[in-house]
Amino acid sequence: MQISVFGLGKVGVTLSSCLSIAGNNVIGVDVNAALVDSLNARSFQTQEPGVMERLARTASGGFTATLDPTRAVCESELSFVIVPTPSNTLGGFSLRYVLKACDEIGAALRSKSEAHTVAIVSTVLPGSSDVRIIPYLEEASGRTIGERLGYCYNPSFIALGEIVKGIEQPDYLLIGEADQRSGEIVLSAHRSMMRDQAPIARMSPVEAEITKIASNTHETMRVSFANMLFSICSEVPGANVDRITEALAHRMGRRFFRGAVPYGGPCWPRDNVALSAFMDAIGTPSRLPQSVDLFNSEHGRYVLRKILSLSRAGQTVGILGLAYKPGTPSIERSFAMDLAAWLVQEGRRVFGWDPLAMPEASRSMGNAIHLARSAEECLRESTLAVIANPLREFSAVDWSAGAATTLVDCWRCLSPDAIGRVAKYVPLGRGPAGDVAPWIRRKVGDDFEQLTD
Repeated sequence: MQISVFGLGKVGVTLSSCLSIAGNNVIGVDVNAALVDSLNARSFQTQEPGVMERLARTASGGFTATLDPTRAVCESELSFVIVPTPSNTLGGFSLRYVLKACDEIGAALRSKSEAHTVAIVSTVLPGSSDVRIIPYLEEASGRTIGERLGYCYNPSFIALGEIVKGIEQPDYLLIGEADQRSGEIVLSAHRSMMRDQAPIARMSPVEAEITKIASNTHETMRVSFANMLFSICSEVPGANVDRITEALAHRMGRRFFRGAVPYGGPCWPRDNVALSAFMDAIGTPSRLPQSVDLFNSEHGRYVLRKILSLSRAGQTVGILGLAYKPGTPSIERSFAMDLAAWLVQEGRRVFGWDPLAMPEASRSMGNAIHLARSAEECLRESTLAVIANPLREFSAVDWSAGAATTLVDCWRCLSPDAIGRVAKYVPLGRGPAGDVAPWIRRKVGDDFEQLTD
């Protein structure tokens, strides 16, 4: 297939590499001249696994990048649009970059006689396709849907650090098609890349828009439910959140169901806000997504209180894992970075270490955080150290560097051997030693009798 990709950010460049290695001819469009030049020269660098390998294997002409949207449209039959949809002040998703891309595509189509299909990948509010994007695209192109113009809403379900996997081995493929022919074209492009027999969900654009945001908000709800259990088990003597979530997983599944730190990243934190804003606008109760977002913030403060209770002003606290999740350099809405800023405000000296996120952390916090050269240095410098991410690199760490350090493990991910090498190990999500009965009597008092009468 002849395919153009508008927007060569992390997802756009990865999609382009996967499409091209699958044998499609791909032309990518971006406004960043330096990025376009580096992609064409194959000097482009990224830490996203699998992308550079695919670009290096792409045959000459299989993938090119350009600043010229007209050329891209005229040389393709299908355009994927993967541009930012930033949150606006009302909590919704701005379409300004999507509409700009549609304007460019539409203008190019006025000089092209062949049929063309547009697939929007960016996350948008429900109704965006029907109310704004399709009418805008039709006006810009002088065509109507079904008459040499096709349209789909085709979001990806991906995570940074695993974008290739999300594209080539998706859990399922979601296509919101304005017409059946457009759906078939988009499906053909994906089938050229897919390495599994993923289920296909085909529906209307608005149904796909609801499905996409519902998927993300449901996952945050699962994270928050596990984190609620985490906080309960951190307080109740003898309770272990992992035993409880493992038991519940027999009926509820294991995906995103492990009590630990609040969720973060570029997508999840804003999706509950956007869904609740949309629900308010259409007059439906929005308490559920609002509550998940509020709980996530409260849970962060709960973890902070636990760490403050184990340290005092003037002491050094180390943070192991600064990105919002393992396997990525991104610190966008990272709990570890929030924690670092809070600790500095509370008079702690903060050391941080992360195998990928150090440059971004340095740009974000400057001299407010001291960046360690290694996990061992971070442990040695810290009176108290916190595992904020369960990093794969921990298997190579010499944990004896923490022989004088209290280690707070938010994920309960350390091996018994590593645990034995630090001065004190505090696994959050596991309650203190002791009997439940005297603890309940002390904590709740006579109120417990009333609760159980």
